[in-house]
Amino acid sequence: MNLKLTSQTISIAGHQIHFDLPSDPEEMLKHALLGEATGSSDWDPYWGLLWAASPATAELLLNQHWPADLNGLEIGCGVGLTGIAALLAGLKVTFADHSSDAVKMALSNAAQNGFPNASGLVFDWQQPPNQQFDFIFGSDILYDSAGHEPLLRTLNAMLSPSGQVWIGDAGRTNAPAFMEKATMGGWQVELRDEKGQPVQNPPHLQFRLMMMARR
Repeated sequence: MNLKLTSQTISIAGHQIHFDLPSDPEEMLKHALLGEATGSSDWDPYWGLLWAASPATAELLLNQHWPADLNGLEIGCGVGLTGIAALLAGLKVTFADHSSDAVKMALSNAAQNGFPNASGLVFDWQQPPNQQFDFIFGSDILYDSAGHEPLLRTLNAMLSPSGQVWIGDAGRTNAPAFMEKATMGGWQVELRDEKGQPVQNPPHLQFRLMMMARR
């Protein structure tokens, strides 16, 4: 990866989180088109964005009390903001994305924040690896409805039997459809707002946290 980067610092729940991300969306698109043309798995032009639900999801992670050394997977990690928040909250975190560039960026950003030994995992949701985690989390990963079924298969394959899933979403159109598929597929889904309070039927473009567990 040879992209121009910009640095940002965000204050979340009393923590200063520092991270780099690509500075030029057009350069990201060119990079993605080149990767697609060469058959690379790193063609995604969106992993380098700071998505809208990430800071709210990160704050909810930091405000939660977690068991010591809980084994967590940030799925669709992008630049890794929510995963860094999980590390700060005391979790063990593996940063996962189908783009190796994203995983490298997330690991670099984790190291900037004092976590040089975080783990990374590159895989496609169509082919989840034979690994399981007690907690799987992500943000802004429901925007493409074509990815809903592969995502649910990945969650079924990689979540430990008693584990939990958190998905932060900015209230996009596809979120209710994913929730319906998950419920029909045997998942119990609860919705929380940005304060962590239960909420039902949040309006379009309002943040919601989906807390999922198997029935």
